[in-house]
Amino acid sequence: EYPPSRRKASAPDGAAAERQLARWIAEGDDAALGELYDLLGPTLYAVALGISRDVRHAEAAVEESFAELWDKRAGLGRLPALSPWLVERCRAWALALTSGTAGPGSKPLQDRAGDIPLTRRFLRCPLSQRTSRIKSALERLDSREREVILLASRGGFSVAEIARRMGERTEAVQALMRQGLRQLRKD
Repeated sequence: EYPPSRRKASAPDGAAAERQLARWIAEGDDAALGELYDLLGPTLYAVALGISRDVRHAEAAVEESFAELWDKRAGLGRLPALSPWLVERCRAWALALTSGTAGPGSKPLQDRAGDIPLTRRFLRCPLSQRTSRIKSALERLDSREREVILLASRGGFSVAEIARRMGERTEAVQALMRQGLRQLRKD
């Protein structure tokens, strides 16, 4: 299949790995973008599909999110972790694509003329298999982590809205989301 990543061996899992990938992406390393896509793509796809219920919109939302990340790569060093930012952007793209409104601030993917080096490994997987994997991974989450992930993915709520609904601080919701996403990536 694919050779093991040398980059993943150079940084620990979780937020530290994301920060390392963010540094490489900020330097213009498209291989690091591909690794981040492999790491977070399945989760973002689940978020987008939960909102849009349309495979084409979900795939487009994931691609648009990563394209936007690539466009804004110079500022990645200011983010403590990429997962919450990407989930929020994917959510916004899924909502925009589903409603047919203009996207949230980045030029449309078709106007980028192939300048975004994305892999589509996960999206080549059959829909039934993707759905089964996502469902199984969600069932293994802690109940609060699952609630945060489902409110973001199926409910389409922002981190601030989830915090209000759960009576939590925004930082606590972001931490639950990071932990939940970390667990989903392991599965």
